[in-house]
Amino acid sequence: MADPASPAALGEVEDAIVSPLPSDLRLLLSRWNGGRLPTGTLLRAGGADAGSILGAMQELARRLDRPTSDPELPLPYFLAADGALLAFDRGAAPVADTWPVLDCPPRADDLRLVHRTFDGWCRLCLAEWTAPELGQPFSLDGYLRAGQRHAEVEPDVAAAHATVAHALRRSGRPEAALESYMRAGRCVPPLPWCNWEALKLAILLGNVPAALEAGRRLCTRAPRRGWAARAVTPAQVAAALGLLVADVDPPEPLLGLLDQLVPQAEPDEQAEIGAIRRAVFNGEAVPPTRPMRATAVPEQDDPDAFWTELERAFTAGKVRDEDLLLDPVYRTLARKRLLSDLLRIRREF
Repeated sequence: MADPASPAALGEVEDAIVSPLPSDLRLLLSRWNGGRLPTGTLLRAGGADAGSILGAMQELARRLDRPTSDPELPLPYFLAADGALLAFDRGAAPVADTWPVLDCPPRADDLRLVHRTFDGWCRLCLAEWTAPELGQPFSLDGYLRAGQRHAEVEPDVAAAHATVAHALRRSGRPEAALESYMRAGRCVPPLPWCNWEALKLAILLGNVPAALEAGRRLCTRAPRRGWAARAVTPAQVAAALGLLVADVDPPEPLLGLLDQLVPQAEPDEQAEIGAIRRAVFNGEAVPPTRPMRATAVPEQDDPDAFWTELERAFTAGKVRDEDLLLDPVYRTLARKRLLSDLLRIRREF
């Protein structure tokens, strides 16, 4: 570890951000001003070069195309081994000691809350540094346990549950993955795309209550940028919800969700959603779904051979959950086999 930060070095950072530092970070830097940790590097106070708080802040401002004087520009304090910065969200609260912690990936501008408090980060660090996986090669099981540790330390942080859900899904445990995606969707703030992941799994697993709950969150009004964060379009959500028509009786819950989607859709999508709504209202067969991607496995006359090829493609990542849900080619096979059985395949990284 490095020597303690001087009052002048700490004051330099505080003068630059026109705010006191969070008390716990100030205390930590006054003991160890930067230095290597088992999972990355603690940035130091003083100066504006590589490895310093102000240097990392200037780099983050350049990447986000924001001025360093922006009072809501995140304040970096830690550089993870994978190149991601951890930074305080100065725009979340007026008092430094209540700033949550954001993850700032090295090649993306989508910042997400990963720790509710600095104390949560410290507690998770201690859990990680004493875990049996420390220093071991990356593995699916280790990734799952890391997510579970985070969820135990900070059960109200969506990113923790999303990590667990992703690991469980790849482990072939879709019901448990769905539960974790639902928990992530209930957190404030949520990870918007978790509701789409939950909706897909819920429909494939036949869990109607979970599908309707995830659907309600997905259908709430959002700007175009919000829909981009959800990684889905209103028409695709409507198509997925339409698959529930035989399971939701009376249909009012579905009709209410579809009504919310229409004004948020592009003009050409509004007709698609309207057709689905009419079918739901009249108790008719909904229009065929449209695939989100090119069909990876063409339909075959022999159902067993078709299933074998689909199983191989799903294991290799060439077919995804949304393909199983919305590609009409695979829906034909669903009449003979449970597509959800594919979700039980373990897929290592």
